Amino acid sequence: MLILDVNKVDKDFGYGLLFENVSFTLNEGERISIIGPNGGGKSTLLKMIAGIENCNKGSISLKKGAKVAYLDQTAPDQDDERIVEDIIKDAFSDLIKMQDELNHIYESLENVKDENEYARLANRSGVLQQEFQDKGGYEIDTEVNIVCNGLQIPEKMRMQRYNTLSGGEKTLVHLAKGLLQKPDLFLLDEPTNHLDINRIEWLEGYLKSFKGSTVTISHDRSFLDRMSDKMLEIDNGEGTIYNTNYSGYLSEKEKRYEQLMANWEDQQTYFNRLEEQAKRMAQAGMATNSTAMTRKAGVMFDRLEREKAKFSIKKPDKKRTIKMDFDEQQKGSKRVIEIKSLNIAIPEGTKHIVDDVNLYVRKGERVMIIGDNGSGKSSIIKTILGKQDLPYDGEVVISPSTQVGYLPQTIDFEDDKQQLLEYFQREVGIGEEKARAILSRFHFGREEVQKRVGNLSGGERIRVRLAVLLQQRINTLIFDEPTNHIDIPTKESLEESIEDFDGTLIAISHDRYFINKFAHRIIEMESGIATEYLGNYDFYTSKKRKQLAVQKKNKGKLKK
Repeated sequence: MLILDVNKVDKDFGYGLLFENVSFTLNEGERISIIGPNGGGKSTLLKMIAGIENCNKGSISLKKGAKVAYLDQTAPDQDDERIVEDIIKDAFSDLIKMQDELNHIYESLENVKDENEYARLANRSGVLQQEFQDKGGYEIDTEVNIVCNGLQIPEKMRMQRYNTLSGGEKTLVHLAKGLLQKPDLFLLDEPTNHLDINRIEWLEGYLKSFKGSTVTISHDRSFLDRMSDKMLEIDNGEGTIYNTNYSGYLSEKEKRYEQLMANWEDQQTYFNRLEEQAKRMAQAGMATNSTAMTRKAGVMFDRLEREKAKFSIKKPDKKRTIKMDFDEQQKGSKRVIEIKSLNIAIPEGTKHIVDDVNLYVRKGERVMIIGDNGSGKSSIIKTILGKQDLPYDGEVVISPSTQVGYLPQTIDFEDDKQQLLEYFQREVGIGEEKARAILSRFHFGREEVQKRVGNLSGGERIRVRLAVLLQQRINTLIFDEPTNHIDIPTKESLEESIEDFDGTLIAISHDRYFINKFAHRIIEMESGIATEYLGNYDFYTSKKRKQLAVQKKNKGKLKK
């Protein structure tokens, strides 16, 4: 049965159509994912389904009585002094009201003297108690614990005031609340943002057991593969449906492109043949001074124009990509970086952030560092780069020939008021004309280059930083969450440039697709301790499954 029907919707904010004639339907229990370049209207469409934005044309219909939950990619700007636990339990607001009424009835029963009133209250409490039980009122704490443990929201954070949380932590709280609401339709805008791999994989497992329908926006390709029954691509103002997951979408899109190109080429061949026939007829009419042949040629030209106007197939466009080529410094020793017995601890603390880590990185290697948030990944990178503020012991050796290009997780600017064009010129040391040409390759047009750098989005900041890196002579790339905040086309462009890069890559990432594609070696950080796996992400997960099976087997033996 249909739960959602989006029918030929348009959206125009007054400066031109964002998209038009977008349609799709969603059945109960079905999952659809929306993809496309940043700025194409994905989040706007999700807000239209949620009732936050209106349609200019078309209609959006929900199943009568359907319960809808919406998760924005940024936490709502609300001033709330309550503790996190109470915010999460807002998911059970109806049950909590029922519980409050029951408590009030129990208090009243202790003091009521009228027999009829006592009977009425006793009867009401019996009905409420049964309803409270049937709707899972006695499982509230259990369910909250399951979700909070899965999303790794610790007890300490659950007791914090909501207003003291960071933006990422607030988003995590609202994700937990949305999951606990158990809606019929869950609208998710970038749910894997701010989540490490363990949290993402727990979320996937939870959503797979979720009986409702989902509409999800995500740039996490592994998540899209696992959590999609069909895809909606919004690009250049048009919406296209693919009845498959992300991998199937890639294959189907290529097939559709090849078929459209073949149809276009066949049509061009037909039009060219008609045009040649008409030209020959006109030339023959002129050569023989034949009015009839000239008239017939005119009729053929008219027919050609009519058919072009009526039946012309638009030539399919290949997606516009950002061309990235790192300016490589080829010279370099076999040893790029070596870390010996690295320890980093919080001052006056006993716990090590990084505990006796050893790492040897060779020329041309692709090393991926993974682990939960706070496990010590970024601390290692900061130490390599000489940006570590905390005291540490151990040794970090960097080859003199190593030239590093660094992409940080958070990109800040010294002067937020500086225009993008001016910033880029100063960073790279080139003139305005060349700077404009380079920035245009990164999809910054005439107007965009006049933006103040402080107003750039997360994805735009990464594109700018990449543009700067590409002008430097480097042989080692160090990335901290390189695929955060950028859309799939930009990720693919970045990946193509890495494939062509002969140097060394060291990256922190939660992007399993990216890790699987490039990792020669994975370093897993857990409570400051590094464990090495000689392979890509598929190899890593296989080894982890085997380790878990051995642990369970040994645990079973101990019980016996």
